[in-house]
Amino acid sequence: MTDYRKRILFDAETIARRVKELAGEIAAKHPEGDLVLIGILKGSFVFMADLVRALDSPCQIDFVRISSYKSATVSSGELEITMDISVPIGGKHVIVVDDIVDTGLTLSQYVKRLEKESPASVEIAALIDKTGRREQYVKLDYRGFSIEKGFVVGYGLDWDERFRYLPAVYALEDTE
Repeated sequence: MTDYRKRILFDAETIARRVKELAGEIAAKHPEGDLVLIGILKGSFVFMADLVRALDSPCQIDFVRISSYKSATVSSGELEITMDISVPIGGKHVIVVDDIVDTGLTLSQYVKRLEKESPASVEIAALIDKTGRREQYVKLDYRGFSIEKGFVVGYGLDWDERFRYLPAVYALEDTE
C-alpha cells in the first residue's frame, strides 16, 4: 500500500464558518422554504448535516447514492445510481448537496435526471469546487471552497472509504 501524507487545507473552524454563510445565502434566496435538499452519499453526509442545522428555512431532506469513483482517485465518468430519492420533487425547489465537484460528469448527469421530474428549480451546493479537471460545466449556486487540483479527504470526503472521520479537509499526497 502506498503511504500518504495529509496536508490541511481547511480547518474545522473555517469550514463551520463557511457552512453557516452558505446556509444564510440559501435562506435569503428561499425564505418561504418548500426546499428539498438531496445529499449525494456518502461524501456529503457531514456537510449536509451541518448545512441543514445551520439553515433557517423549512426543508425536507433526502439522499441519493451515486458512484463514479469506485476505489479509484479519478472519476470513471459513468453514473451508477444505487439508491435514489423517495421524496417527490415536482414543483419544489431542489438543492443537490455534494461534497466535491471534480470533472462535473456525475453531477451534470444527475441534475438532468432530476429536471425530468419538473421541480420548480434545481440548484447545487458543493463543499469543494475542484476546477482543474472539469470536463462538464456545472453551475454551482453555493460553493464552499475552490481548489484547482489534488485529492482531498476528511469532513465526509474519502479515499477508498478511509479518512471520512477527519474534522477538517486535507490534501492527500503520495509520499513515494
